[in-house]
Amino acid sequence: MDRFDREILDYVRSWSPYGGPPSDEVLAEFGLTPGQLAERVNHIIAAENARHFQELAQPWQRVQASRERARMIGT
Repeated sequence: MDRFDREILDYVRSWSPYGGPPSDEVLAEFGLTPGQLAERVNHIIAAENARHFQELAQPWQRVQASRERARMIGT
């Protein structure tokens, strides 16, 4: 995640107790409309979830690949 995306998430988190940031402030702060901000936040979250899943899955995928190689060599 780059610095701009982190700033967006921090900004959205800080406004979440208040129902989200005011539209005019979003435009002034990030140059985005509220709809664009929502799309960007959803994209950031999806990308981070995918990255996190990949980090969790990699060790298991290595184990599976090793077993598959061993099975192929053994046959």
